[in-house]
Amino acid sequence: MQKPIQLQQRLIEQVPLLSASPDKLVNATGAGQIVATSAASLSFEYRYPLTLTVSDDAVLSEALVDQVVVVILDWLQVNQPEISGNAANRLTDFTFTQQEKTLVLTLQLTERVRVSYEEDVRTIIHLPEPPMPENASLPRQVYLNGELISSWTV
Repeated sequence: MQKPIQLQQRLIEQVPLLSASPDKLVNATGAGQIVATSAASLSFEYRYPLTLTVSDDAVLSEALVDQVVVVILDWLQVNQPEISGNAANRLTDFTFTQQEKTLVLTLQLTERVRVSYEEDVRTIIHLPEPPMPENASLPRQVYLNGELISSWTV
């Protein structure tokens, strides 16, 4: 599964606390499902929860929580758009709990895998999400209350 690693890299890249201390972010996948049909190709979809835990020795600030949530929302627009694009999913597929020093976020993710055959060779390909419209632009900086808190290049 590729999405957990991609999201972890994005958070480390764009959240200053995690850039300085990547060990403060832990991700884990929970029990999931493999959804397949009886089609000859054996193509399937992974469906699983991803739990991200951000912890700090100090009390987690509102600014840090906002940064993490905004980076995840940005990542979801490209990598799991149905979470915010579907009325039922947006209520259940991105949840959190917060204690004094720990923020736990859970995302319900899917990954499509195509399995094809040519000349007795089986090929397995993890499919990306459908591309965003060409006119969509993505931000490169984040401001919180007028103060630059993060910037990056793609």
